[in-house]
Amino acid sequence: MIARSCWFDSSLGHILTKRIMARKLVSTISMRVFFILLAFVSLQVSAQQIEFGEDFNNVGALKKPGTEWTTSEWPKMLAIMYNNGKTTINGNAMNILVTATTNGVERTDSVKLVIGQARNWAGLRYDFTAENTYKISAYDRQWNFLAKGEVKVNGPKKPEPKPAEKVEIPAEKVEIKKAEITKEKLVENAPEPVFVESVIKEELTEEEKETLVFESFYIAFGRAVKSGMLTGQNEKFKGVPGGVNLMALFSNNEGFGTESIVVDIWFRPPGAKEYSEHFKELTVPIGKGVTQADFPLNTRDRGSYKVSLYTGDEDAVWIGSGYLSIY
Repeated sequence: MIARSCWFDSSLGHILTKRIMARKLVSTISMRVFFILLAFVSLQVSAQQIEFGEDFNNVGALKKPGTEWTTSEWPKMLAIMYNNGKTTINGNAMNILVTATTNGVERTDSVKLVIGQARNWAGLRYDFTAENTYKISAYDRQWNFLAKGEVKVNGPKKPEPKPAEKVEIPAEKVEIKKAEITKEKLVENAPEPVFVESVIKEELTEEEKETLVFESFYIAFGRAVKSGMLTGQNEKFKGVPGGVNLMALFSNNEGFGTESIVVDIWFRPPGAKEYSEHFKELTVPIGKGVTQADFPLNTRDRGSYKVSLYTGDEDAVWIGSGYLSIY
């Protein structure tokens, strides 16, 4: 009986040991699979990147890549290239955000790209209009974050000022005779006292009041307006046959106090000093109390355009003006 009991205990211990070893093996395999999947996902994420260059070709290869440029004139066109590694981009569209910060104020331009099928890259030729360090972010069509990058664009270098040369002029010795000063002469030659009346405006004129109504007026030009946001915003646009189709977005925090806006556009040819040619006049209907509106604009000729806005009532009060050019 004792021998059987020992044999039974030994067999039971052997079975338990095998089960424990099997569980450890399953756990080890599961952890390895988990780490392999994690590494695969990490590689996929790290493969996504944004690069910059002077231009790109039809197979997504960048020309003269870099992260910093210096330009002698604006706008400076650079290529923004998103690459998804070895996979294809999900969907046929994606979004690019270009963000710049000036004096603590952050401004973001949103550009939507349409992508060819089975592509793993998307390129954008973007006009940078001012010196700054720009942060670029890429999102898919459902606004899921993909990748980010940073590029610095410098303006023309200013020449260092030359130190002023010191010119020593020998001083001539002049003998000065001291005149006798008496109390009587001081009183006799003293100027008459002058009283200055302080004039303080306590109220603004009617004209000043009307001007102040539109003190927060803002107007900008771009390629399109989507959900109240201007895309492709710029001040200079490249001319194409048939004219350039643009959108103007204007706003005023306090509204406009009218149900229509009159837009008066004047043209200045290249080399001219004045906006002497009348280009177009149009009326833009807006709702009462509206603080932001937009209108389409087609510019045909190369040159500069002055776009002035007035209230659509009988007074035709000037609201403000904006400028753009076609090169």
